Amino acid sequence: MALMRKLTIRSQIFVISLLMALVVMFMLSASYLQMAKIISLNNDKFTSDLIGQMKGTVYANKDVLERLMMNIAFNMDVQNFLVEEDKVQAFLLAKRIDSLLINTSTLKEGILDIVILGADGRWMDIAEGRRVTESYQGAIPQDESFYYYGLQQFGDRYAHENVFLIGSRIKYSQPGELFNQSVGTLFFVVSPQALISEIDQLTKEMNAITFFMDWQRKVVSGNDQLQAGSELQFLGDFRSGSVLRETEWEDKRYITHTEYLPEIKSSIVSMIPKDELMRDMNAIRLFFILIFLVGAIVMGLMFKVVTNNILTPLKKLMTFMNTVRRGDLGKLRNRIDLDGYVEMSLMANQFNDMLNKIDSLTRELLDTHATLYGTELEKKKAELAYLRSQINPHFLYNTLEMLKGMAAVKGAKEIRDAAASLGSIFRYTIKGDGIVPLHTELSIVESYLQIQRLRFGSRFSVELSIHEDCQDILVPKMILQPLVENAVYHGLEPKEEHGTLRLSGIMDETGDFILTIEDDGVGMDERRLKRLQELTSSESGHWPREDSNSSIGFSNVDARLKLTYGQGYGLQVTSVLMQGTTVTMKLPTKGDMLR
Repeated sequence: MALMRKLTIRSQIFVISLLMALVVMFMLSASYLQMAKIISLNNDKFTSDLIGQMKGTVYANKDVLERLMMNIAFNMDVQNFLVEEDKVQAFLLAKRIDSLLINTSTLKEGILDIVILGADGRWMDIAEGRRVTESYQGAIPQDESFYYYGLQQFGDRYAHENVFLIGSRIKYSQPGELFNQSVGTLFFVVSPQALISEIDQLTKEMNAITFFMDWQRKVVSGNDQLQAGSELQFLGDFRSGSVLRETEWEDKRYITHTEYLPEIKSSIVSMIPKDELMRDMNAIRLFFILIFLVGAIVMGLMFKVVTNNILTPLKKLMTFMNTVRRGDLGKLRNRIDLDGYVEMSLMANQFNDMLNKIDSLTRELLDTHATLYGTELEKKKAELAYLRSQINPHFLYNTLEMLKGMAAVKGAKEIRDAAASLGSIFRYTIKGDGIVPLHTELSIVESYLQIQRLRFGSRFSVELSIHEDCQDILVPKMILQPLVENAVYHGLEPKEEHGTLRLSGIMDETGDFILTIEDDGVGMDERRLKRLQELTSSESGHWPREDSNSSIGFSNVDARLKLTYGQGYGLQVTSVLMQGTTVTMKLPTKGDMLR
């Protein structure tokens, strides 16, 4: 301070202006580095979300393929075919198996071939894949149910040059000396898109290279920048869970995120160019330089205006800047207002603008968190759509099995009627909105019951008691049919005497709709009933896999109701062994819950 007193006012203003420039440069640099850090963190979040989405897609498709393989491996016709010694009987079984393989290949897009190889040389396929899969028959470890061979090249035999091969042992499941022994091998030849769909649209925003890679470091599926079958040896060892590192490829640096999927011995890889990651920072850098230059020009103008009363405003300005630099959050919302010449007011305005920009960046950060929350909601919706999609194959499978049995013993009229009813149900499941009036849902139930009447005749009757005022209540699509199906298959079908199925609906005192499905069938034991009651009272809406597989219709309906309307809604079940079962469904009838 003593030295400053020896200087002229012009020199003092010059020194103070220089200090102000350094402070502004420091704040701009700190802001720049913080923004770079935020962009890097957002990129990591984007990459993790992208890989998570792809991982969910791969596992969902993997589960579908494995369920289809289990349906074939445990099919009685397939197992009998592999051990049948009578050639005539084996030929009849082969015809039914051929229909089974063709129907299975249509259930999942991307299945190119299904091959069954027996231990004694018997075989079945649908696209002449026996010759190319014979050499893989003995490679499946004894302790693995499904074995993923990775990407294979079978020439021009299939529409895709590069295909994915999955194998599974067929173990005999019927009582006898062959029980649990391996009697053959089942192979699925699938296109890469059967495990993961096209991903170009997911990566254009960040110009990322994202792909699915097998254990041989061969690309199974990726965007346009990588062709299927490409080998990427530069990635090194990738079997270490989730790994984030920097790599170099084709003279370019990339931020690489690798996620290993041990169940299928493959990895999901996302590579983002390092230069592309920081592309937005160039514009920010130029913007900061522009601010600094404008500030320098303003300070040059102020330097020319020298008066005795300029020192007080400068002192006030420095005090406020020190407060900002210390990070006093209680005072950061304040803005400085200087009394003095116009130049001092301009400096104060520039400083206030900088604080406003910091506030704006803070709000943008909050908006980013809101966007991430919206992403979580979309994942919830995707989970709901997946649960609902499980019901259709389950019902169609049961109905088609019934039609096949009828075809063997009856004429064409019953088959035509059953096919017409089935066609109505199938069109209903794939068209229209997810929310429909109750009378529409009841019409589909009637079509289903018409099919069952063709099978069971007059073994059971149906009583419907729903007031006309309730017919237009909005309900989720395919929410009633699975429960009626459960009542028929698990309650009335095992009963030897005539049975009755009752459907009734009322409005309770709170305005909610209570729908009851009641049968006087065989009921269920106390252990099974207690387990169902525990699952329906769960707040999560998620059923363990073993319970969901054994009660797929019931579990899906309960999960859809809870995911759509909340914990206050869903299913309740009561049952008495050999007396019947009652399932009660609670639905809202008004308010935002219907959307």
